[in-house]
Amino acid sequence: MNTEFAPRKSRYNPPDVAIVGVVVGAWGYEGEVKVQSHTDNPQRFSRGNYLMANGRAFKIERNRWHKGLALTKFHEVDTREDAICIQGFELSVPLDQVPSLSSDNYYHFQIIGMEVWSIEGDFLGTVQDILSTGSNDVYVVQDSKSEVLVPAIKDVILTVDLDDGHITVDLPAGLL
Repeated sequence: MNTEFAPRKSRYNPPDVAIVGVVVGAWGYEGEVKVQSHTDNPQRFSRGNYLMANGRAFKIERNRWHKGLALTKFHEVDTREDAICIQGFELSVPLDQVPSLSSDNYYHFQIIGMEVWSIEGDFLGTVQDILSTGSNDVYVVQDSKSEVLVPAIKDVILTVDLDDGHITVDLPAGLL
């Protein structure tokens, strides 16, 4: 990291999987589930693919899209009751199945949980959420006392160190 301060040891634990969706409910009576997608790759939900949830691999039997949700039928989830049992499960894939991004581009799952430090060496908090505004993302950074919204633009985000879990920012005057 190209800064002149020595941040404390990070508590950041890089993920070993990428969350691609969340089961938000049952659909019908034959074991289909409604999935809120967290990926821009709809092929993740193609027939024959596997998604991990709660330590178990689920094979996709079929999928279709309805009002922005994936209506997915997994093998071995055959009844509405089965579908209700997996409601709330996060669906993931191993990181080696996630395409690499170009330099200075990051997946949300890589950024959430990282510590944010000012260029002056002040700890601002950790990234709790990311808001997609259309023009640029905004990192929701919280510490125990306050919250700051950090625009994810090159003039503000100076460095992102995925190995150490640190982001260094140069906040515009008046943002804090």
